[in-house]
Amino acid sequence: MIKHLSIKNLLLIDEIDIELNNGLCVLTGETGAGKSMILDSLSLISGERIKASFKPEKGKTSSVSAIIDISNFKFLKHELQELGIDCDDEILIKRIITDSGKSKSFINDNLISLNILKKISSNLVEIHSQFSEQGLLDSNTHIDTLDEFGDYLDSKIMIGQFWQSLLESKKKFESKKEELSIVKNEREQVEYDLKEIESLSPLENEFNDLVKKRVVLKNSAKISECLQSVIDNFYSETPGGIDKLLLKNISELDKIKNLLDENSLKKIEELNSIYIDIQELANYFSSLMNEEFDVSSLDKIEERIESYRRISRKHKIEESNLLEFKNKLIKVADSTLELEKITNEYEKVYLENVQKFENGAKKLSEMRKNSAIKLDKFINQEFPSLKLENAKFKSFFEDTNPSQNGIDKVTFKIKTNPNSEMGAIKNISSGGELCRIALAIKVIAQKKNKTTMVFDEVDSGIGGAVSSAVGERLKKLGESKQVIVVTHSPQVAAFGNDHFIVEKNTESDKSIIKLKKLNNEEKLKEIARMLSGKEITLEAVNAARKLFNH
Repeated sequence: MIKHLSIKNLLLIDEIDIELNNGLCVLTGETGAGKSMILDSLSLISGERIKASFKPEKGKTSSVSAIIDISNFKFLKHELQELGIDCDDEILIKRIITDSGKSKSFINDNLISLNILKKISSNLVEIHSQFSEQGLLDSNTHIDTLDEFGDYLDSKIMIGQFWQSLLESKKKFESKKEELSIVKNEREQVEYDLKEIESLSPLENEFNDLVKKRVVLKNSAKISECLQSVIDNFYSETPGGIDKLLLKNISELDKIKNLLDENSLKKIEELNSIYIDIQELANYFSSLMNEEFDVSSLDKIEERIESYRRISRKHKIEESNLLEFKNKLIKVADSTLELEKITNEYEKVYLENVQKFENGAKKLSEMRKNSAIKLDKFINQEFPSLKLENAKFKSFFEDTNPSQNGIDKVTFKIKTNPNSEMGAIKNISSGGELCRIALAIKVIAQKKNKTTMVFDEVDSGIGGAVSSAVGERLKKLGESKQVIVVTHSPQVAAFGNDHFIVEKNTESDKSIIKLKKLNNEEKLKEIARMLSGKEITLEAVNAARKLFNH
């Protein structure tokens, strides 16, 4: 609800400040008095683009500001908070136009874009006139109008929740799916690398052992020569190997051991022990000579060392770390399987949410279609009283991309002549007809919506009982929301809760637009003027009183 409207230096308006209430607010005045300028100011705070005529004189600035009650718009508070705009139950919308013709928009002194202003204001103010681009002329709003009429708010809220769950689960699933796709591509390489490493079958410390063996085998001739000499020294007959000489010494000592003391006997035992150790050493070197110097195995060792080095170079690791790297690849392959399992679980949740949404959306669509039949019937019943006897209204459905609203696209179509085709509401040529059609739809459909409704030319081409019917419906609409109507009809004006008169005065050769709120006596005189013209007659005053007593 607009609580306060301030207009400064706009066209012929020097300065206007008005307090507005809920219910039906009527603006009247003689033709050319400047009522359209008040509507222009409302269109500015609604986010409409400025006209060239709005450009103020050089050195001056035009502004329109409105204090709007948003206590019934919780979702709007959330949107404002998302934009970083602090708000309570009221916001201040302001539009400034500089002498260069450029404009700036503000909400609570926060600079915003025109698109943001239009988005926010579209929930707060809806203008219906011949030149309006809001409300029913925008077919995207038709589904909301139908849903407000229908008794299935809980189902619509549930569909919105299903949709959010669907989007969230879809995002998670697609993220994991993409991750899995990347990992699967990597896994192919991992599996190839694993196969290559497993064909080598690396062992713990094997590479270092191979390098040592290769060194031994490459020097086998020299080592063999030395070992042969060592063995000969053990077993040679001439001049006598270590083995023979030591055994000979032991035999000689055995001949006199009975003649020696205890300490010498111990030494003879030690000598026997040394003889045994020397025999074991001789056997070791003999076996080393036979086993370690199989030169034919050198090629195999060289080949295996090269395999170690080739695979290690490929992965930029040390040869001794190849077995550890293999174990890491095995873990990567195992983690891919786990990721695949998680992705499948995410897909299952996503598909379950898709099913929930589709089932709920189909039920909601059926409720909408049943509700549309009733809406069409009630609106068509309103038309004759509004002098729209030949008009026919119908709601049309078509499938659309799924959204938080479900699977329906709803478009209101109408024809004003029996022989014409049903067409878009925006194609209606008469501004008065358009406003009356909008009025009929709003009275029937929007009982909970708190958007301020603005009607211009709603009484165009009608009079008498039809005007009274329009007034009654405007007042009925005003019982649940703020309604502002610009009218030339005394029958309509008589239904107003608040009545403002727009006057054009000439001061210092300059025309100035003034706006004044009327008390009951002034309101009576204004309606009498509307009935009789400039000269207010007694008959006009009496007729005005009768209208008040509707």
